[in-house]
Parts: sequence; structure tokens; C-alpha cells
Amino acid sequence: MSARHFLLLCGVCLIWGFNFVVAKWSLSGTPVIVDGFEGAPPLFFAFIRFALLYAILAPFLRPVPKRMGMVVGAGLTMGALQFALLFIGLRFATPSTIAIIVQLAVPFTTILSILFLAEKVGWVRGLGMGLAFLGASLVVFKPAEFSFTLGLLAAVGGALAAGAGSIFVKRADMPAMALQAWIGLISWPPLLLVSLIFESHQIEASLAGGWWFFASLIFTVVLVNIVGHGGFYFLLRRYDASLVAPLTLMAPLIGVILGVVLLGDPVTWQLVLGGALALAGVAVVAARRSKTLPPENVIRRPR
Repeated sequence: MSARHFLLLCGVCLIWGFNFVVAKWSLSGTPVIVDGFEGAPPLFFAFIRFALLYAILAPFLRPVPKRMGMVVGAGLTMGALQFALLFIGLRFATPSTIAIIVQLAVPFTTILSILFLAEKVGWVRGLGMGLAFLGASLVVFKPAEFSFTLGLLAAVGGALAAGAGSIFVKRADMPAMALQAWIGLISWPPLLLVSLIFESHQIEASLAGGWWFFASLIFTVVLVNIVGHGGFYFLLRRYDASLVAPLTLMAPLIGVILGVVLLGDPVTWQLVLGGALALAGVAVVAARRSKTLPPENVIRRPR
């Protein structure tokens, strides 16, 4: 990989990693930047995120996809369901732990590919999946209370939804920008509906964030989705997935570091050991998968 393209990949990972902190503030008001802002309701935040994504990428909706059923499935799982659960997780958990947990989408995708796409998994990838789930379990589980936290369990559900969405994406077979445009269109109506049912004072809570809140929306839609994913697919078309995919693990590492430095997330033995095991397992799965699938079929979830 050329130095210029490696710097592009580092920039993509920096954007993705910083997004954990930006989203945490948007959903909880932590750290305190605007007095009185306690975060937007998570379902409503997911709604306006996808509505804005759809508005920006609407020109990419043409032509209408041939496999519309797969596109709808991708929108509901990789879009609405994944981000509803992810944002609920970020509302109640630290961005450092969420950055680790969401990486489970990679082994979840592999497991679902075995079940629905008849893919074969060797012992190396099986070991990688085992390491990933063991590490994530250490991060999620609270041994002192013998319980699991609600926020982290929601993040696990979001990772599972992303894994299911990857199966639909593979079968949809669409360009990246067109796919994101359709995911935005399909996601915002159900998110708006569930927000109206289960949440209240959404507009007031969001407006309390002032211009900072609108800046966070622009960041998560324009930089994370359009610039970040655009840069990732640009690199994926030019280099083997076995090189690009494992290097994107810089993103959760950046998310963990920024969570600790900017938000004061606690550094526990569970986070360090569990995070190391989970990321090592994900790296093995990501690298080995590309030996059986062409690079263009290695799907990354929207962040």
C-alpha cells in the first residue's frame, strides 16, 4: 500500500474511531459542552441520522434496484435495527466498550454466511471467532454482580443485526453510495414510528444541544458515512481485503483511546484483556475470509 493510501486509511479509521465519542455526546451529553443538554433520545437520533443521509444521497436512488427484497432487508437490519440498538448501547455504556463490542459483527457475519450462504470455515477462522466471542464476553460481563449491562447487550444485538445485514448486502449486489441511499430511505420511517411510540420530548431534547448537536449530525452522516465509507471502498477496490480489512481495526483502538482520554472511561483488566482477545479474533476472521471471497464482497457495516 502506498504511503498516500495508507494515510487515507488512517484518516478513515480516525473518523470512525472519533465517531464513538461524538455519538456518545449526542446521546448522553457527555462530556458537558452545552449546559442543560442531556442527549437526544437514541431512536430519534437514529431517525434524523438516516433521514439526513437519505436527503443527501437521494440522487443515488436511481436506478431502482433489481433485488428490492434484499435491499429492504439490508435497510431494516443494517440500518434501522443496528443503529437503534447501537445508540441505545451508547446511551448507557462507555464508547470504549462499545467500540470493542460492535466488532462482533465480523464473526456474526461469518456464522450467518455459513448458515445461509453455505460458506465453509476452517479451524483458523473458527479459532478467531472463538477468541472474538471470548473477548467480548469479558468486556460485557460484570463478574462482581454476575450480570450483563443493558447497554452492552444492546450493542451485541446491534452487532448481530449488522451481521444479518451483511448477508442481505451481499445478495443485493449494489454500489456503495446507492446502497447507503436506499438504507437511509428504508430506515427512517420505522425509526420515526418507534421513536414516537416509546420516546417523548425528542425535538426539545435535541435542540438543547444547539449548534454542537447539528455539527455532530453533519459529522456522523457526511464524514463517517460518505467520506469514511467512500474512502474505504476506494481502497478496497485497489487492494486485497486481507490487507485492508485487518488494518481497519485501528478504528476501535482509536475509539477506546479517545474514550479513555476525552471521556475518562475506566481502564479495567476486562477491557484490556477482553479487547485484545476480541480484536485479535476479529483480525483472524477478517484476514482469512478474504481467501475465499473476492475483495468486493467483504462488506463493512455503516458506522
